[in-house]
Amino acid sequence: MLAAPVATASAETIRRSRPRPNFFPHAPAAKQKVFLALDCRGAFYGGAAGGGKSEALLMAALQYVHVPGYSALILRKDTQRLQLAGGLIPRSQQWLAESDAVWNEAKLTWRFPTSGAPATLSFGYLQTSTDKFRYGSSEYQYIGFDELTEFSEEDYRFLFSRLRSSNSMDVPLRMRAASNPGGAGHAWVKNRFHCRTECHSVQNGLPIRSTNMHWHEGRAFVPAKIADNPGLDVDAYRQSLSHLPSVLRARLENGDWSIHEAGLLRQDWLRYYMQRGRVLDLLDKAGNIFATIDERHCRRFATIDPAGTSEDRARAQRGRAASWTVLQVWEQPRAKELAHLLILRHVARRRVGFDGLCALLTATHRDWQCSKLFIENEKLGQAAVDVLRNQIPLRTIKTGGRDKATRAAPLIAKLERGEIFLPKYNNSWRPELESEWLTWTGTNDETTDQIDAAAYAVMVSDQQRRMGNIKIESIVVV
Repeated sequence: MLAAPVATASAETIRRSRPRPNFFPHAPAAKQKVFLALDCRGAFYGGAAGGGKSEALLMAALQYVHVPGYSALILRKDTQRLQLAGGLIPRSQQWLAESDAVWNEAKLTWRFPTSGAPATLSFGYLQTSTDKFRYGSSEYQYIGFDELTEFSEEDYRFLFSRLRSSNSMDVPLRMRAASNPGGAGHAWVKNRFHCRTECHSVQNGLPIRSTNMHWHEGRAFVPAKIADNPGLDVDAYRQSLSHLPSVLRARLENGDWSIHEAGLLRQDWLRYYMQRGRVLDLLDKAGNIFATIDERHCRRFATIDPAGTSEDRARAQRGRAASWTVLQVWEQPRAKELAHLLILRHVARRRVGFDGLCALLTATHRDWQCSKLFIENEKLGQAAVDVLRNQIPLRTIKTGGRDKATRAAPLIAKLERGEIFLPKYNNSWRPELESEWLTWTGTNDETTDQIDAAAYAVMVSDQQRRMGNIKIESIVVV
């Protein structure tokens, strides 16, 4: 991890960030004080269940409600979970019952009288990928995400555009979030904040140089464990957690961000390549170059798994996450002795309609000059072929009616043999792809867009080898 500055807070910051004590049933715990004193734009409070994370979000939202015009927003995947017993809305009502704040049930908003324009604290939701646009014309100085791993990184990043204030308002702009490990967004949250598990010490409620808080690119991560919440009966809570499956228990009891479900794909199966102009250096398991290939001596093709298939719609009706259209560009060496290898050059992962899909296919062929593009043969894929057949070399690929795990079996075998290569230094799409690959357990309700597209690539490459369409080309093997 990059070296980071010591987190400090000036006397003025501490004075301004001190919450009004009549709002809370107890003083903030040590970790919560660390979280409240942060002056960076983005910060994350994550770890074990019961560590006081949701309380910290609410405390932070209330820090500046004495400032005229201050506006705060706390988001959850849906408002029902905000309103459950112990949720942030009932908790805010307990805290603010004796205050001069006024609750608007219809708008799920608290209004705080000030010397000028009232301050507000609102509760909202982001259930679908389009819900974020509900806040497109809004202006907030504080946005809090409760259970951040339930959200997409796209939604989280978009909300930064809603952080703004006038020059006259002496309030910092803050994006704050809290979550346990696990959930659909586990990987991107862990990567963004470099989440780790170890405990830490604090001094006078302020962060000090130690492992108490992790910094990465101006973002802060405050790890928390059950023991960090002095108001919790730790022993009784641990006994309740003891009935959970081992992975879930480790996440909720210990705040362990490293443990994950036993996936079908393993990290040590992944292989990488480095690029020098048009030359690709393939690396073995130890990271040594074992083959150097000119991309002009490869057959380039693309595979596409379009969103909106009947399987996707069925999963969405069951309340699962919406699917993405995934397009992957591959190189297959023409040299017969290396034709079993596949090199992934480019990935596009988007939510697009039919017109957007056609535009993506056309742009990919223009930019990458693929020999062929293969798309799943459902209605959407066949429609794209019908529209674009005279413009690009687009073909459908028959995937069969097998379940996803069976369909992915050749991909799993190929990865296990170390025959698929990813760009070693790509930090745009590779982390997301690896996250989906390595957390997939084979159940039909999981998101598998990136797995399906890669499985199609294995099908295409194996077919080409069987048909003898691989020509011998010069290759340097080292």
